[in-house]
Amino acid sequence: MTKILIVDDEVRILILLQSLLKANGYETVTAKDGNEAIETVNKGGIDLMITDLRMAPMDGLTLIGKVKETHPKLPIILLTAYASVETAIDAMKCGAFDYLTKPFKVDEMLATVKRAEACIENDSVTVPEVPEAPLRYRFENLIATSATMLHVCEMIQRVAPTAATVLIYGESGTGKEVVAKAIHNNSPRKDKPLVSINCAALPADLLESELFGHTKGAFTGAIADKPGLFETAEGGTIFLDEIGALPLPLQGKLLRVLQEKEIRRVGGNTTFPIDVRVMAASNTNLEQMAAEGAFRTDLYYRFAVITIDIPPLRERTDDIMPLAQHFMQAEMVDSDMKFAFSKETIAILVAYKWPGNVRELENAIKHAVTFAQTDVITPEDLPPRIVTRAREVQAEQPQETASTQGGTPHSLKGFLKQKEKEYLDKILTDNDGDKEKTAKTLQVSLATLYRKLSDDESAAGGGKSKKESGADEGTEHE
Repeated sequence: MTKILIVDDEVRILILLQSLLKANGYETVTAKDGNEAIETVNKGGIDLMITDLRMAPMDGLTLIGKVKETHPKLPIILLTAYASVETAIDAMKCGAFDYLTKPFKVDEMLATVKRAEACIENDSVTVPEVPEAPLRYRFENLIATSATMLHVCEMIQRVAPTAATVLIYGESGTGKEVVAKAIHNNSPRKDKPLVSINCAALPADLLESELFGHTKGAFTGAIADKPGLFETAEGGTIFLDEIGALPLPLQGKLLRVLQEKEIRRVGGNTTFPIDVRVMAASNTNLEQMAAEGAFRTDLYYRFAVITIDIPPLRERTDDIMPLAQHFMQAEMVDSDMKFAFSKETIAILVAYKWPGNVRELENAIKHAVTFAQTDVITPEDLPPRIVTRAREVQAEQPQETASTQGGTPHSLKGFLKQKEKEYLDKILTDNDGDKEKTAKTLQVSLATLYRKLSDDESAAGGGKSKKESGADEGTEHE
């Protein structure tokens, strides 16, 4: 029998939860504050903990952190009447399994407890240790060498064992679906289906049927009952790509699915309970869309519990050649040929700005391997437009480098870059080195901050100066 520790400084909540859980076959113990809870956990025998957020003298987040230090595998559910995206993110960072808002629904509480039980059985709730840079990480086809992508890998490791919804930001071609697959494949649901759908690829009426299914006779051509993708993904994960394209009426229905954990087929009167983790992706800023009325604010906050920002390839040039090598090796799997890149080819691949991101790089390498005449890939083997544009960029670099290296920068760009670095260093110092706080203060994405720090470190180490990509620093590329 699963033994659950309930922690809350309100006696009525303790009594309510204890009665509810006992009625459903669970053994329970209670604690009125964090210190008492730690003593109970340390005595052993606790399988799951449910704790309130606002308590004295120790709040719920602090309690989670202390418990995780000695019992990293213990699933913890956080209860809060002050739900926000920041609260959810802080809870997940501390190692919480999931969080529920007060007043909670009985069915939602029991469903969350059952998911936590499944993680206990799979022994999969341990939060992995943070990787030490500059290690090179790989999740399936997700290859990371740059600081920004190492941070993405760290986020994947932290969020994968949890049940939290995830919102993935990134330009087209950056690998949002690859990140979603990495999260699913490293989660307790890895043996269940991962179902993906592009919300921008289907008209509204067909999209609703695809997501929720339909009954016989629901519309012309509906000759039989058909389950939707949520039913197909039962026990697993559903990935909603380009969620920003979801029509407003469907957004309301999706919100109900997330809240009630049940779906109703088009044309049907019966609801079906579901157990599906939801991840979504967007190349547009959903917060801005919500402010403009194009996306439901309540649905945005449902999705934005955890956000992962994938920077464009032009902002992480350290990843270009590892990715190119990976794609080249993939093309050689069924071939006796062994290819290598010439120095000039490498220079072109690094100089090009890759507006199509990783997908464009993959296609360029496929093109090069197909047309290569020898075992060395030369610029002539690459798509001509890439070579032409890269050489234009290369031609612009010497003048910029000369104007920004050493002494007082004479160009406006060099002067602004130096002042930007001084200001960034000041804000980072003011925030005691906390990069997340610094990014919020500067009103830039964490990915942009990591790139700028990486650029500064490269310049300090005597590396080649990097030409500005031309991207607006105020634009989020998540």
